[in-house]
Amino acid sequence: MHRRAVLGSLAAGVGTLFAGCTGSSVDGTVSTNETPLVLSHDYAVQATYSGTQIAVEVTAENDGDESITADPPVPRVVCTFLSDTGERVYQAGRTLVEPVGVGESTTLEFALGIDVDAVARYELRCKWVEE
Repeated sequence: MHRRAVLGSLAAGVGTLFAGCTGSSVDGTVSTNETPLVLSHDYAVQATYSGTQIAVEVTAENDGDESITADPPVPRVVCTFLSDTGERVYQAGRTLVEPVGVGESTTLEFALGIDVDAVARYELRCKWVEE
């Protein structure tokens, strides 16, 4: 029984290692930014136990003259995953809830775990919202 458990774990580990490593390529852009935040971003195709996911990591650095507080208006970053024809596959947004001082940064992550093969690119938008 122990041997079977070890082999099962090994097979799961190898499967996880190679899942999503078939050369998936996704382009990303910042399409709109109405805030003093400078958005840098990268993505990774990650293997999970439930399949493959695309994870977009966004670093938002306050390049303005004032701290961004939790008082409205606050920045909201939206990530839209799009197909090669421009059709929206998935969209998610995150509102900054913690203050970001001048020169400081915060990190946001957007993950997509379904229809991963349909995604060709992602677009990031950052706007002020009254939340």
